[in-house]
Amino acid sequence: MGLVNKWLEKPFSSEEYEDLIHNLNSSNPHLEVSECALSLGLDGLYQISSKKLTKAETLVLELISIRNERNDKKMFENIEKALALVRSKETRDLVLEGRLRMELGLIKIQTNSDDNPELDFEWALKRLSSVCEYSRLHGLSIINKAAYHEHVNELMMALHHYGEIPLNGDFPIEIIGFSRIGAARIYSQMGNTSDACRHLYNAHNLFKKSSNWELAWHSGFQFLTMGAAHVDLTADRMEVQANNAKPREVGDEKITPKIHPSDLKQIAFDLKNSEEIYENVDETIKDFVNKIIENTEIFD
Repeated sequence: MGLVNKWLEKPFSSEEYEDLIHNLNSSNPHLEVSECALSLGLDGLYQISSKKLTKAETLVLELISIRNERNDKKMFENIEKALALVRSKETRDLVLEGRLRMELGLIKIQTNSDDNPELDFEWALKRLSSVCEYSRLHGLSIINKAAYHEHVNELMMALHHYGEIPLNGDFPIEIIGFSRIGAARIYSQMGNTSDACRHLYNAHNLFKKSSNWELAWHSGFQFLTMGAAHVDLTADRMEVQANNAKPREVGDEKITPKIHPSDLKQIAFDLKNSEEIYENVDETIKDFVNKIIENTEIFD
């Protein structure tokens, strides 16, 4: 988020905050900044942004600390209070209502509730797709719906939902990246290594583009561990494979995975060049990354 990155470079005044917040494309910008500031421990920014929250937004923000307390009863009560506010005539908030229904579904899964969370995920998806299409929240509602189907072992339904977030669509880059990690996880479970590697490669480059180095590292390392066993000098580069990929149909034969060593080299160098992360990983992981670089040295 540009506003938060600007704060990290140099903290600014509440007056500057007011100017910057108008450039944030969000239905609930103060809440989004407050959540980010809280998770990163940016107390000064949190003090500025949290004062701007509505009562319903404050209740949503409180969910973070309540989750950490593992207080199930309080979580449900908190959401019900917030839902009552966003549904009232005076404080109506269509987007936040969709977000809250999504949160309710997640909490039902987290607490092993007897109530079916699928209805909440479906409701949230319909609402958010209608009031803030292609937004971060709309994307998260799709990802959570997919994750629910994966949770109940409906893998093809999960893949269908991940596929609703196109690689070159209008969703935020990180949402597209999350969807690729989810799809890769499912394809890996199904033994479809070729598609799993392709999605991990795309996820790595998406997170790299958005400067999310932790997730770029995570997806890149997964690509290396999965793809290293399938090196083929005749393979198309991953970018070509991604461009030529077509939706799979039930009953289609699995494609034999073929990974060009140049793609392994590229990702391995990306990981090593992320020095802050690389220096803190286990020595066996460093050795693995360096071994790939050594073995692919002759390739462009």
